[in-house]
Amino acid sequence: MAGPARMNTSLARNALWLMAAKTVVFAVAFALPLVLVRHLSQTGFGVYKQLFLLVGSALTILPLGFVMSGFYFLPRHPTRRSRVAFNILLFYVVVGGLAALVLLWQPAILEALFHDPTLAALAGPVAILVFLMVAFSFLELLALADADVQAASLLIVILTLTKTLLLVGAALVFASIEALVYAAIVQGLLQAAILLWYLTTRFPGFGRGPDWSLMRAQLVYAMPLGTAAILSVVQGDLPSYFIAHYFDAATYAIYAVGCFQLPFLSILSESVGSVMIPAVSRLQLEGRASDIVQLSARLMRVMAAIHFPLCAFLLVAGREFLTVLFTVRYADSWPIFAINLALIPLGLLTSVSDPVLRAYPEYIPLLLRLRVIILGVLAIGAWLAASHLMLVGAVVVVVVVNALDRVVLAVVLGRALNVSWHDLPLLGDVGKLAGAAVVAGLGAAAARGLVGGAGPLVVLATSAAVFAAVYLLSLLALGVPTPTERAAARGQVDRVLQRCGLRRSPPGLRGIPGEGAP
Repeated sequence: MAGPARMNTSLARNALWLMAAKTVVFAVAFALPLVLVRHLSQTGFGVYKQLFLLVGSALTILPLGFVMSGFYFLPRHPTRRSRVAFNILLFYVVVGGLAALVLLWQPAILEALFHDPTLAALAGPVAILVFLMVAFSFLELLALADADVQAASLLIVILTLTKTLLLVGAALVFASIEALVYAAIVQGLLQAAILLWYLTTRFPGFGRGPDWSLMRAQLVYAMPLGTAAILSVVQGDLPSYFIAHYFDAATYAIYAVGCFQLPFLSILSESVGSVMIPAVSRLQLEGRASDIVQLSARLMRVMAAIHFPLCAFLLVAGREFLTVLFTVRYADSWPIFAINLALIPLGLLTSVSDPVLRAYPEYIPLLLRLRVIILGVLAIGAWLAASHLMLVGAVVVVVVVNALDRVVLAVVLGRALNVSWHDLPLLGDVGKLAGAAVVAGLGAAAARGLVGGAGPLVVLATSAAVFAAVYLLSLLALGVPTPTERAAARGQVDRVLQRCGLRRSPPGLRGIPGEGAP
């Protein structure tokens, strides 16, 4: 048992490193748009969102997820590690270079996409930016593939901080889209220098060049998963391109703020996935489908305790939430934001479906067919709504199509696990959590009505306090927390009170090192 124990300790340590890094990234990523929105005009902020929509799409789609081949080939070819790394760099540089050449050759593409001359006038710098961001974007993933978790964590923090400082500095000093483009180019050059240093020091013999047979094997491995990822990204980004084309940049800024997603939820989803994927895969190998169902139900219970109240609270106080974060200029984003809130509870299905799908790869072809069909429906619906200048209609199409995608996939995977109506009692607490969120939302709505004449921050704080109190009381009244959970919560509260000097530790524990108050 020593081996598994050491492995579990190592996994826990690595998870703590990544979670610490992601916490810093979460805080910085959350703050960046809040600063930019206060120092750019509404049109300027819209152009900024369009620019990084383009960069983000290129960054995700063009490389086909080729760096993910490193997770498979680096541990299996220890004597060819440098060739694996060089192949990844070569592939990324080639696809990034081709994208930049296309933009330089046909700068009108930018105006055709965004129906705005601002980015087209910056075609040269935008092409350089796309090349740098695509060609040298895989540093942290390569470090993770090489099991260098501490380096990956530090690199995530360093690159996020430098990007934020450069963009915020450009916005504060120049307050122009041109300055933001050049600041992002400086970030790309810094990222390239760090990547080349890391490859040279971590992969001895890196400069010997590519291995073409290994390149073919990496392509064969990466293409199917990359195709599925591309379809998912296109499904997420395509409506934004329609909106950017048919509406001006200022209106696109309203849309982008309305589609604002809390970084906390994505971090939570990634963290849960990193734990669930290996657990579900192990149970699948052991033929324990019923245990996968029970594990998934427990996961839904935990996620519902966060997703449901968050959705209910934002439905009540979302208008003030947007105003506090993005200023009153973006109050018109509220209807779009309200519709998008429907995706928060649907995130429960994604959290469960993704680990199961990875454990049952025979369903990936079905996923690809489903994504192609849904992408067609989405493209037609979003184009019809955007071309008729129906901004809210386009958002409704996006939400309905995403809901259809997640529900259909969950049903298919449920059949793979032989889920039946007899398993419904496993979700009893999920229903109670939904009920508690609704009751808390009603309480927050009443509080909001009482202080509605105060400023947005006061309304938001008051609604949040009432919501939290009613939600916790509702959970206790419905008997949701288990005795173990209640005991753990009491223990945490006692430790906090002891550390704050508000409660003395039990007499029997004062002399025991590591016990009681420090």
